[in-house]
Amino acid sequence: MYSPTQALSEYVAEAKFEDIPGNVVKHAKDCILDSVGCTIGGAALDHGKMMIDFYSELGGPPEATILATGEKLPCMHTAYVNSYLSNLLDFDDYAIGGHLGATIIPPGLALAEKIRASGKDFITAVVIAYEALSRIAESIASSPERRAKVWGLATHQIFGSAIVACKLLKFNSEQTANTLGLSGASAPVPFLRKFGQELQDRPIGGLKNNYGWASMGGILSASLTQRGLSGNKHIFDGEKGFWIMASSDQRDFEKMTLNLGRDYLITRAGFKNYASCYFTHTSLDAIALIMVKHKVNVNEISSIRVKTFGELVSSFGVTAPANILDAQFSLPHLIALELLGKSPSKGLSEDNLADPKVRTLAEKVSIELSPEAEEGFLKRMVYPSSVSIEQTDGSAYSETVDIPKGAPERKLTEEEVRAKFMRLSAPLVGAGASEAFVHNVEELEKRKDVSIVIPMRR
Repeated sequence: MYSPTQALSEYVAEAKFEDIPGNVVKHAKDCILDSVGCTIGGAALDHGKMMIDFYSELGGPPEATILATGEKLPCMHTAYVNSYLSNLLDFDDYAIGGHLGATIIPPGLALAEKIRASGKDFITAVVIAYEALSRIAESIASSPERRAKVWGLATHQIFGSAIVACKLLKFNSEQTANTLGLSGASAPVPFLRKFGQELQDRPIGGLKNNYGWASMGGILSASLTQRGLSGNKHIFDGEKGFWIMASSDQRDFEKMTLNLGRDYLITRAGFKNYASCYFTHTSLDAIALIMVKHKVNVNEISSIRVKTFGELVSSFGVTAPANILDAQFSLPHLIALELLGKSPSKGLSEDNLADPKVRTLAEKVSIELSPEAEEGFLKRMVYPSSVSIEQTDGSAYSETVDIPKGAPERKLTEEEVRAKFMRLSAPLVGAGASEAFVHNVEELEKRKDVSIVIPMRR
């Protein structure tokens, strides 16, 4: 009988660096750079400082580095902190099934540092984890109707940290399957409909997507496999498999291994152009286009109308976000920032939360459902948004964007990815350390020990 768990485990165990095309290696290094930049940048927020302080107080063996501070903590704790920080700004990559890098790169880097893995082994583990996790997510994706009721990302993303660990530890297929089983038993519940996005539940919960727990859980599962603890080696299989445990109402087992080793889905991971929920990006792109094409007097704007898909209409209309996390899911606030020259592409600032100019402009934003946009979102997985700006003199300007800048179809340039990294990391670790890390990542496959590429403090 066909076992998707076994087939996936065999691929993870057997794949080699030499199998990976050069363009895929290059994209993986861009993913690593972007993730580390977001991780360091996340430490600037109060939520990030709180999490660092908490785990610092716990202490323990100095096995792996908190990227923003240079402190060394136990590997699992470092995986938790760095993964949490990587998604805190909501600036990290978005791929099939979520912010995959958040539960692959930080835990992978922590474990690679602990065991002194080579750069080549680290790249291989990252690529293979993206490939396997993308297919897991795609194969168990819920229907739109089910997703409207219950949804989670960390739930399946625990397998990203598990797989990157399996690959770094050079597990065979049986050990890999065992680790997947232990990880499935440790997965967070699909809680995103109750993490604070719904208007009645605001503000956004401080754990965000709970990626820290998922990353720590995957490393823990691999560590327990090393010690001989048994797990279910068929976690994805059958009518009672992980798909239904994760609240999905459908599954397609063939997608779990479709074109493995031939079609590299990591190349579909896009890098965000704005520090906000991906759903908001097409609206911000539309605003940016209007500002480039027309002479808009911000002081004379009478109304801003957004016609878009249902998720934005139901959950993103808050005009006075409580904190930075809340602001990442406030389309009126984000639009006001873009119009006032404080683009979310530069990151979000606590200072802007109480700015009366931002608040006044945000209150002029209305968000309406467009049936056409909803169909595009549900059936074509695009994010259509039409934005119209009307001024007091009667002039009006509008733009429509379906696919955000940074998506695979509209990739950020290599220069833009590096500039974003420097913008996020240099204020915390210094320009010299940031530039050195960029250089080290460019030559990562030549490094015998991943620990030497980690940014050193100024």
